[in-house]
Amino acid sequence: MKVTCNVIRDILPLYLENMLSDDSCAMIEEHIEQCQECKIYLDEMKNSNKIPVNTNTSPLLKIKSTLRKKKILTIIFSMMLSVMILVITIAFLTAPEYIPYSEESVTINEIGNGSVIAIFEDTVSGYDISSYPADDNTGYVYHITTWDSIWNRTIKKTRANNTILNPNNENVAAVYYYQTDGSEDILIYGKDINPNGGIVTLPRLFLTYYAFIALILVAVCGFFMTLFRRHKKVFNLTMKILFLPVSYLLGHLMIKGVSTTSYTATRDFYAILLVMIPLYIAFITAVRLIKENNKRKIGA
Repeated sequence: MKVTCNVIRDILPLYLENMLSDDSCAMIEEHIEQCQECKIYLDEMKNSNKIPVNTNTSPLLKIKSTLRKKKILTIIFSMMLSVMILVITIAFLTAPEYIPYSEESVTINEIGNGSVIAIFEDTVSGYDISSYPADDNTGYVYHITTWDSIWNRTIKKTRANNTILNPNNENVAAVYYYQTDGSEDILIYGKDINPNGGIVTLPRLFLTYYAFIALILVAVCGFFMTLFRRHKKVFNLTMKILFLPVSYLLGHLMIKGVSTTSYTATRDFYAILLVMIPLYIAFITAVRLIKENNKRKIGA
């Protein structure tokens, strides 16, 4: 029986996949030699099965580089947030809790060589001492306060070391204990240098000035960003500058809340800076991540 072209063409896919018996393959090959149309049909099938291979790896390398960059940026962002949270936690745990004056909290004694020593009770973990010459030139006036902290009570239980107020043997005219509730300082040693009126030690205000400067910078940067919103380079540069005062203000809020005065202003300022730096880096990294995501969406 003569095999028709339709039958041959039906089993050609099996022939190309080497799934036929030797007899069937011989039959097909014999038919192909005699039938030009089936031969052309077979050639077309062979060509259609060949998938062109693109050897250009540039797109893949670009995708790999983008993913690596995004991964690095994500790691940096996470690390900065972790550092910021760590600093805030430590600042909270070590924040001074000022101790109201009592005769047990601090005692002022004279020792044999003319020195005056401050002796602290066990609950005191830190103290602050400031001094200035008395108006009548009789010596120096000292203001002292003490505090405890959550860190000291629960984690590292230490006590403040006793300290000599006048290591250079200067005369101690008076020692006052100042409290942080706005009440008058309490004379605990020497003579009252202001018997006609009380002395009140006020908190430092320089954090107020820094916060005010930061607010001005935010306003100025916002103005320039609005003015140059169509100039990408100027806009992006101004935005990076804007993140500095914004980071400082957020750091201030995280450390001090809305208060801008402090009896430990130097400590608070350094804590704000330690929050500000990772927060600023996190802002810059977040912007980079957003840009990378936008590029991927546009490319898609």
